[in-house]
Amino acid sequence: MSSLMRTPRERLDMRNAKGEGSVSKTATGYRGYVTVEGKRKYFTAKTKAEAGQKKRELLNRKDKGTLVTGKDITLGDWMRHWVKVSKLEPSVRGTYDWNIEAYVVPHIGAIKLSALRAEHLENLYALMAAGEVGKSGKKLAPRTIRNVHANIRAALNVAVARGRVGHNVALHAVTPTVTKADTTSFSEADTLAILAAAVGDRLEARWNLGILYGVRPAEVLGLTWADIDMDNGVVHVHSQLQRVRGVGLMHKPVPKTPAGDRELTLAPEIVEMLKETRAQQIRDRIVNADIYTEWEYDDKPVGLVFTRPNGRPVEPRLDSRYWRDLLASTGLPHARRYQLRHTAATLMLDMGVDVVIVAATLGHANPSFTFDTYVHPLDVRKAEAGLMMGRLAKRSAPYAAPYEGLDGGSPGQVKLTEG
Repeated sequence: MSSLMRTPRERLDMRNAKGEGSVSKTATGYRGYVTVEGKRKYFTAKTKAEAGQKKRELLNRKDKGTLVTGKDITLGDWMRHWVKVSKLEPSVRGTYDWNIEAYVVPHIGAIKLSALRAEHLENLYALMAAGEVGKSGKKLAPRTIRNVHANIRAALNVAVARGRVGHNVALHAVTPTVTKADTTSFSEADTLAILAAAVGDRLEARWNLGILYGVRPAEVLGLTWADIDMDNGVVHVHSQLQRVRGVGLMHKPVPKTPAGDRELTLAPEIVEMLKETRAQQIRDRIVNADIYTEWEYDDKPVGLVFTRPNGRPVEPRLDSRYWRDLLASTGLPHARRYQLRHTAATLMLDMGVDVVIVAATLGHANPSFTFDTYVHPLDVRKAEAGLMMGRLAKRSAPYAAPYEGLDGGSPGQVKLTEG
């Protein structure tokens, strides 16, 4: 039926204010559209009432800013595109790629951006927490889940800015609470046991730099001989050795923060350990001449300080294995390598080193971060604090006398005497 054949009432019903779109009759029902930013968002309906309802729903979404036009895209494809166009460090890109392919794509990656809801994200996070994501069946920590959520939120922020979606549903998704890890440092006795076990080890200097100076694992493994000034006892920390997914082993002259590019003054004992490390490397070249190969990065010899007998780097996973073996030899329970760094901060502050100096040694820009993150009272000091409070309680005894309240009092109540 043409518009001329419709009654005046029908033509009036179809008429809309400017910007509200239009509804027209077709051979099979009704077809309409709503204009958004100069583009039309079309819909179809079987009845006139249904068409009116759909139009009102679209106009409502338009008013709320949740109606967009253009070709819809899935969450998985959009996140891949987001990572591709983002300016990211290779190591960061590798982590983001893993989060997307391992967690997002298999479970909610096929959902269109326009259909994505906060509940989809919450269901994914619940599966991750229950260990139902991935082949290992391992329950994922709240921090890992929050990291995945941060990736999704950032990608959707860009989608909103590009007009792909009207709003970011990740802003409304409930995420698990990340509690601050109660990472304890090694006691002085445990530290001495570890250092004693490291004596004569080819990585003795590596362990000392970790537990006494708090040098990060990636930083200490990335040290080169060009970074060491033996004569003045100074080491320049400014590189990292990392294995990046999809890229391989990388030697990155990029500190975690600007403050991470730092120089440390070494004790004479540490300098002697480094000299022995250098001598061992020379012996390796001679004894293992047929298999010894100096590792190159970007087609240039790196000159790493800590290497295997064949000249290859001590990769992060291998370093972690060496650490487990060293710790096992002391009889101490398993602990992460980062506990070495934590111990360095705690011991330095325990010896009265100013927190500003400790922060500079660790490569922190903000001393308050150093204090809040790495400084926790040892269990031994907690016990000492309890005993001290007990002694104070005993000293207060002479100043107290039994006291009975108006109702006769109760055992243990005291009243301080005057004078």
